[in-house]
Amino acid sequence: MTGESIVRDVRIGARVLLKEKSFCALAIFVIAIGVCAVTTQFSIVNGIMLRGFSFPNASRLANVTFSDPSSATAFGTNTQMLAMDLEELRPEQQSFELIAGYLGGSTVNMTVDGQPRRYTGAYTSESFMRVLGVTPILGRDVMAADNTPGAEKVALIGFGLWQRDFGGAPNVVGKDVRINGKPATIIGVMPKGFVFPANEELWIPIYNEFPVRPRNDPQANAPAVVGLLKPGVTLERAQAEMTGFAKRFAAAYPETNKPFTDGQVRALLDQFTGPQLRGTLLTMLAFCIGVLLIACFNVMNMQFARATWRTKELAVRSSLGATRARLVAQMLTESLLLAGVGAALGVGLAYLSVNWFAAALQNLDNPPPAWMTFTLDLPALTVTVLATLMAALVSGLLPALAASRAKTVTVLREGSRGNTSRGFKIVTRGIVVTQIVVTCVLLIGSLLQLRSILAQQQIDYGYDTTGMLSARVGLMDGDYPTPAARKQFWDRLLVELDNSSQFEAVAFTSRMRMVFSGAGPVEIDGKVYKNRRDRTNANFEQVTSGFFSLTGQRVLEGRAFAADDLDSRQPVAVVNAAFARKHFGNQSALGRRFRTGDGSTPQFGPWRTIVGVVSTIRMQGPFNNPNVDDAGFYVPFYSLPFGPVPPQPAASQFATILVKPHAGQQPEALLADLRRQVNKVDPNLPLYFVNTPRHNLDAATAPVRIIATMFTIFGAVAIVLASVGIYGLMSFSVSQRTQEFGVRMALGADYRRVLGMVLKQGTRQLGTGLVIGLALSLAIIVAGRDAIATALFGGVNPLDPLTFGFVFTLIAVVGLLATLGPARRATRVDPVIALRAE
Repeated sequence: MTGESIVRDVRIGARVLLKEKSFCALAIFVIAIGVCAVTTQFSIVNGIMLRGFSFPNASRLANVTFSDPSSATAFGTNTQMLAMDLEELRPEQQSFELIAGYLGGSTVNMTVDGQPRRYTGAYTSESFMRVLGVTPILGRDVMAADNTPGAEKVALIGFGLWQRDFGGAPNVVGKDVRINGKPATIIGVMPKGFVFPANEELWIPIYNEFPVRPRNDPQANAPAVVGLLKPGVTLERAQAEMTGFAKRFAAAYPETNKPFTDGQVRALLDQFTGPQLRGTLLTMLAFCIGVLLIACFNVMNMQFARATWRTKELAVRSSLGATRARLVAQMLTESLLLAGVGAALGVGLAYLSVNWFAAALQNLDNPPPAWMTFTLDLPALTVTVLATLMAALVSGLLPALAASRAKTVTVLREGSRGNTSRGFKIVTRGIVVTQIVVTCVLLIGSLLQLRSILAQQQIDYGYDTTGMLSARVGLMDGDYPTPAARKQFWDRLLVELDNSSQFEAVAFTSRMRMVFSGAGPVEIDGKVYKNRRDRTNANFEQVTSGFFSLTGQRVLEGRAFAADDLDSRQPVAVVNAAFARKHFGNQSALGRRFRTGDGSTPQFGPWRTIVGVVSTIRMQGPFNNPNVDDAGFYVPFYSLPFGPVPPQPAASQFATILVKPHAGQQPEALLADLRRQVNKVDPNLPLYFVNTPRHNLDAATAPVRIIATMFTIFGAVAIVLASVGIYGLMSFSVSQRTQEFGVRMALGADYRRVLGMVLKQGTRQLGTGLVIGLALSLAIIVAGRDAIATALFGGVNPLDPLTFGFVFTLIAVVGLLATLGPARRATRVDPVIALRAE
């Protein structure tokens, strides 16, 4: 085709489409919905999984760790690389130019000009920024001398923190502050927009704060490790080298490293996008492609209808010398015009929806890493162009080929009867069946995800999550260098809170924001365990004696903790009813003993005597935890759930403070008095994460609610498009059979007979699509049942008959309603007018 003929086809196509305004508007709208869905979801997938980091060295960055191959689940494997492991392999490894450890998402208390504040920061090796390829815009980077125990404390700060809390002062480098209770100096400011690993605002030398400890030290750190691959070195080669180190360390240090015999080296981005997140995102993208296909099928059916009405026109053009290729090109040009306008509208809708998604995420209490950005960039627009071409081809090619194939004489003969060819009927009805099949699969998948998410939102935690105030406190080594100093603080604070008339009850717990607790394997005294996998997991929590009263847990047997319950006297525990029932059945749990392992080493904790059984409340938060049920145990606040008994009470560095108001008082009203009591003990200590447990739990599940909203929209759009397709086909069929209905009614066919004929045709297509769609959904679920069941929360059954039944009923009702309108119109045909019509 020449440029002149293309321009002519576009001009003719535009003129033709403008004459058919109703068809044009509906087709553009349908395509716009499909393009919007695909473009929006690809922008999300691109922002999380594909675009990655903007660091200069991003393409060569890798996450490095050791893994336990025997622990593989759908969530991955247990991994570990201790600081001592990192320092031992660093000088010997050959795969990386540089390698660095870091602890991200950490609490950092910084006092500036006498004002204590809590920030999210990272503790990093001296080569961390060089691994990433980023340098400060002011000041200098961390040096090896800074990253040693006892060195003067220094910190790099983020651009946003510099602007917000230091007014962008150019003399901020060299400013003296207090970090974690110790004098410190700001040595540099990082570039605007730099955040890593997530939303950190400070970067502090790791070994200055957390010195390297022996592997078997309970306080030994296991930092995340990032490496810069040497040019030409593949991930597979680096992994093989790390596996060699893992096997060597497992043999040399069995006490801590025995299970970790595999090296694991993967692209750094994979560290932040686990298999479940990737699976959810790709599932959503597949759903959006399904929506686009349904939209294309709808437009295809409309194109078939147009092609039927235009057969005479095409026959005349053919008789005047137009080739079949010329006719197909003309009709495809019209389809491309429709798809192009629809895509333009779809991009506008996608722009709005992507902005909504990005704003919704940024407004979360725990937003995603700031380097995850969601925009309609070049890759997203490229996908839009491909989707547009697909829409044009899928919706226009078959109708164009079918219409251009007809012979002139046949067309005129069929046109005089007002009927379409048998081939047209088979194809158009097949398209509707395909729509119903795709809609079935989409709706079942959406409904399973929605039920799973609703189950997560409706968890009964077993206590009043709105009836207390929680706040987090971190005691840093600068002010509290020893367990004794920390115990003194906690003891004094508990006394101050108990003496305040504002609180009905107070308690401390190790549970993070009343959302995240811990879990690990336990061993019951008297039972034989042949291997580590035989030990079942249990939740655990360190709590003060008032915890059970504050949460409303009833003591079913024995007693709660006393103030003098210390591991140095006798290691004790209180278990919940689920733990007692699971391990002891109908027998009493009092006096029975168990011990804990840390899940990765053969080092056990002491045998703990059960002194009480309390009613069960949920300890594991609103998420699926692999191999963990409701069974759990509590240890005294100054005890360690794992490892040997320390020589002195193990006062925790971090804890959640819980305060309960008197009847009729709102928990939020306690904040001022809570701050006042904490300031009495330490005026330089900031409180953070202050809110009710309900708010914290809702914040933890907020991203899931956004996903639920999107799945709901996908399902709603799919069912609307499918119903439009059924209605359109039946309307077209009725209009084509007007003369037939007129003849039948003239010969005595009554209202019911004509109505039944149309409904029979519609229900036959509907039933075929439903049977195939439900069978296909069933096959998909059976093929991936384990992975799907793991992804669903709250024991939602992937083969739930209620879900299948609901989808069947919904599509059947919508399909019948879409068929009923054209069927009723068929019964109102006037035989006289119908017989006169051409």
